[in-house]
Amino acid sequence: MSSGRKRVVFDTSSLIPACLNPDREPAQILRRALIEHAVFTSAAAFNELAAVLSRDKFDAWRPIEQRMVWVRFFRDAVIFVESEIPVTESRDPKDNKFLELALSANADVLVASDIHLLELHPFRGVRILQLADFKQQILAH
Repeated sequence: MSSGRKRVVFDTSSLIPACLNPDREPAQILRRALIEHAVFTSAAAFNELAAVLSRDKFDAWRPIEQRMVWVRFFRDAVIFVESEIPVTESRDPKDNKFLELALSANADVLVASDIHLLELHPFRGVRILQLADFKQQILAH
């Protein structure tokens, strides 16, 4: 993949560690992606992220108030697109929204930690990479 500004989508499971551990590598990777590339989300993907980060089980990592501030930061930092291309290829139907988003955003990369997404790499010309591979292959250039 050539260097330059990429169009990037993150699935929910790859964003959770960035919120919960702002000083660790997943957060650093997300910050660099937001600065160096165009990061996209959809209403469906964003709503899932906000709902997941509202769960009480994450209170042990960060208070709900801090998590919701992070959600607002993310909302303001990304580009929203409507998913216009129906997809049904994922074995987990809840993951299709990320494939739809990636296609609708004309993304170069979908960053995911969900096995149901990773097993589809590449998907209709979109690379599906784990955070570490995204860092190595995209951010390193």
